[in-house]
Amino acid sequence: MNTSFIKYHSPLLIILCFTLAAVITTTFTLGDLKPSAEFDYADVLGEGGMTLMTLVWIAFILISRPRGKVTRWLFSGLLLMNISMLLDFMDEFIIYPESGTWITAIESMPAPFGMIIMSIALYHWYQEQMTLNAQLRRTERVYRDHNLTDFITGLYSAKYMKQQIKHQLLYSKNSHKPFTLMMIDICQFDQFNRQHGHQQGDNLLREIGQVITMNIRDKDVACRYASDRFIVLLPDATSDVARKFAEHIENSLANVAFKVGSEQQTHYQKITLCSKEFDGTQSNYQIIEQLNLKMEVTKQQNNSSLSKQVA
Repeated sequence: MNTSFIKYHSPLLIILCFTLAAVITTTFTLGDLKPSAEFDYADVLGEGGMTLMTLVWIAFILISRPRGKVTRWLFSGLLLMNISMLLDFMDEFIIYPESGTWITAIESMPAPFGMIIMSIALYHWYQEQMTLNAQLRRTERVYRDHNLTDFITGLYSAKYMKQQIKHQLLYSKNSHKPFTLMMIDICQFDQFNRQHGHQQGDNLLREIGQVITMNIRDKDVACRYASDRFIVLLPDATSDVARKFAEHIENSLANVAFKVGSEQQTHYQKITLCSKEFDGTQSNYQIIEQLNLKMEVTKQQNNSSLSKQVA
């Protein structure tokens, strides 16, 4: 079983352990242990089993998913459900005085909130899987032509992107609908490769490619255009729409903690991102040239801003 994601969830593990300890400590503080003759072992087995299973579900979430909003929601929903089940389970062993009976009155309250949060999380998980499945289906259609896919990231190749731009130019010219191209450049990727090796560089490219895929629409096309550059084609999209997708990608990458091998140090990769809207009157060569030019201008502006902040 691959448990590589668990190292990214230390804060959630701390919250889980603290919550379990707090619930158990509170019940023993407010009440007294029942005589063993009063234990209902059928209820102990049933309620204990449900409590244990929610902990097992939490464990599977933490070892199988990266950090992110969906993971946090799944964890929060299951944790609230576990609190209710654990309080119900502790009732089989603890008897409360009149001053402590309030805990039995509220023990069922966390579960409904947990179910609501779980429902929201499952919906977003479904959306996430649909995006990945759509990308997989597109990749499978051209799998046998290795010139159209990038082996490392699983995204489309630069050759395929150029073909799609040609089709989009013709469509936009006839329909008078604009489209936007987004370019993403990984900051200091050469330095990362030299420091950690090409295999870790490939792993980083793969993770960034997955983040891009999860933050674009089904009809958008993402490719690895060069060593450390990606291009995303956004049909029927203005630059304002592209700006929103850019924010989503930047926010998602800001939460991706990349660790190299067995190192404890966490790397949060920075990117430079730009976009440009086109109307179909340009040639495909002009489009790529203008997009690369805008990327260089954006990088210079970012470097200037950084220099001013340091000064």
